[in-house]
Amino acid sequence: MNKMNPLSKYTKVEVLYTKLVSNNVIPYPAGVLNNETVECGICARSARDELMFNNPDALINGEAVASVIENCVPNIANARQLFVPDVELLLIGIKIATKETFYNIEVECPECGHHGAFERDLEALLASAELLEEQPELLLEEIGGLLLKFKPHTWAEHSKFSQKMFIEQKKARSLEQLELSDDEKMKHFSAIFEIMTQLSFDMTVANIDYIETADGDKVTDREFIAEWLGQQPAFILRQIRDKADVINNTGISHEMDVGCSECGHEWTLENLQFDPSSFFVQGF
Repeated sequence: MNKMNPLSKYTKVEVLYTKLVSNNVIPYPAGVLNNETVECGICARSARDELMFNNPDALINGEAVASVIENCVPNIANARQLFVPDVELLLIGIKIATKETFYNIEVECPECGHHGAFERDLEALLASAELLEEQPELLLEEIGGLLLKFKPHTWAEHSKFSQKMFIEQKKARSLEQLELSDDEKMKHFSAIFEIMTQLSFDMTVANIDYIETADGDKVTDREFIAEWLGQQPAFILRQIRDKADVINNTGISHEMDVGCSECGHEWTLENLQFDPSSFFVQGF
């Protein structure tokens, strides 16, 4: 005879609630959320979650993050298909739910080289998160009035691109240690650079949700979009990448104004992505 565990109803307690950055402006397909609402309750990390974040392979391929989000946020059914800004928001929410409301950023002053740390208030960061109000778009009047609609990368796309980029960067660093002629090194560096350039291009393609033509056609096929984008001049590609940067940086602020305690120099820290390999390890 099976007995019901009287403790089962106490295993998951949602201690805070937040809306997703995507805000249903770019709706998720069926199977990503358990409920249609973008309001998510968040639970604290479990001992199992701590082990996941200590697994280097799971961190690198993104599985640790996906698993922990699905375990701590009951409304998330498939975290791999979440947009990256939503993932960042939920990771910060999970940290707060686990009673970790601050984290330190270690930096060196660009003026005097003094090494120091700055404390960031995660509750204030979560409260000030910018939600999407409308889907970013770009009208290209100079090439037939094409209208491009943008979306953030999914966590699966982000993890795939990051893994590939990491491998190529590791190859480039290892070349410095090899005893090769300058010509041989240049040949290898050129091959690595070509792969990284293609990765950057693929990341831009992945940021385009769909393209509307002046005739009313809606193009969503990745291959068609990639083929078209590959034929565009540099100034068009630059406009598209600028718009992609906007959607990728929506939500949690990636900047912080700081000042050096040694020389008084003030500057802005940028590109403060919430990399789980450092962001969560600090809490262990």
